[in-house]
Parts: sequence; structure tokens; C-alpha cells
Amino acid sequence: MKVPSQLREVLGTHQSGFALSSIGLMTLFGCYVVYVLFVRQKTLPDVAWWQWIIGDLLIVDVIAGCMANFTKGTNDYYKQRSQSRWVFIAIHFHIIVIAWSYNIALNESVIIWGYTIITAVILNTLYGRKAQNVIAIAFVVLGFMVIASLSSPLWFQCIAGLFLIKVCYAFSVDHYANDALSEFEGSSGKKNPT
Repeated sequence: MKVPSQLREVLGTHQSGFALSSIGLMTLFGCYVVYVLFVRQKTLPDVAWWQWIIGDLLIVDVIAGCMANFTKGTNDYYKQRSQSRWVFIAIHFHIIVIAWSYNIALNESVIIWGYTIITAVILNTLYGRKAQNVIAIAFVVLGFMVIASLSSPLWFQCIAGLFLIKVCYAFSVDHYANDALSEFEGSSGKKNPT
């Protein structure tokens, strides 16, 4: 399915119907879980309506982007655009704005953001290398430990974890590197061993 030009930075040039449905369903489910955590923990912040809107929109973006960045369409789009990968990493300060929107300690969000951006930069420099996937998983596991050590509410830690996965692992790793190898081998006439 061809993606409209306005959404290509988010979804790439092509997406399957299954991928689009998965993104939509996981976004709805993720937002529901965050809302339940808000209510169960009685941590609904007392903030202005416009802060709610900003925070909610960014939470939706983090959840949807976490799923979208794993899709082949988004992966392939950014695989071909190395400069766009750097821009994507640079503009992702969502977690700081979410913390500000809901009166969460900014110093904790800066720690999460800094860790995520530094690891994403390292992984982007390793883009296309075999070790990238393993290093990314190690960064995510270590990042989860950092997030769990903070005193922020559980719902915010969940969003922080998704932000880490979105930028550090889902985006910064080439999840379909073997597909490119298969296409290359197929076009060069060599037999694909798989």
C-alpha cells in the first residue's frame, strides 16, 4: 500500500495493511494501558488543558512510533536516507516535553533522553554492521535498568521505556538487513543459501 507523501517520514513510502492495522491497534492498546496506570496509581497530574493535549499527543506519537519503526516500510525508508536518520534522532526530545507537560521531574527525563540519544547516535554509526542488533539490545536492557532506578511514576517509566525502544532499537537498527542481502544476491544471479 502506497503511503501519502505527508506521512512518509513516519511510515515510509509503502506499508502493508497488516503493518498499518498493527500500528493502530498497538497504539490504542498502549494508550489504554497508560490511562489505566494513570488512574490506578492516582497520578493524574493537575495541569492545564493545553499541557494535557501536548503530553497526550506526544505519548501517542511515542507509542505509535515505537511500533511503526519496526515495520519494513519505515525501516527501508530510513535505510536509504542516512541524513534523515540523523535528523530523526536529533528531533526526538519527546520525553522531556512529556515530563514537563505532566509535572514529572525534568532531571529524570533529561537522564532518559540523554541516554537514549547517545545510544541511538552510537547505533547509527554502526548502521548496517552485524553487531548492531546485539549492541542495541544491550543498550535497551541497560536503559531499562536506568529507567527502573528513577523515582518517576510507573506510567512515565513505561512511556520512557517505549521512547527508548522507539529511538534506540526500533529506529536505529536495520531490522531487515538480510532482506537487502537476499535481494542483492537474487539480482546478481547467486543462489540464496536460505
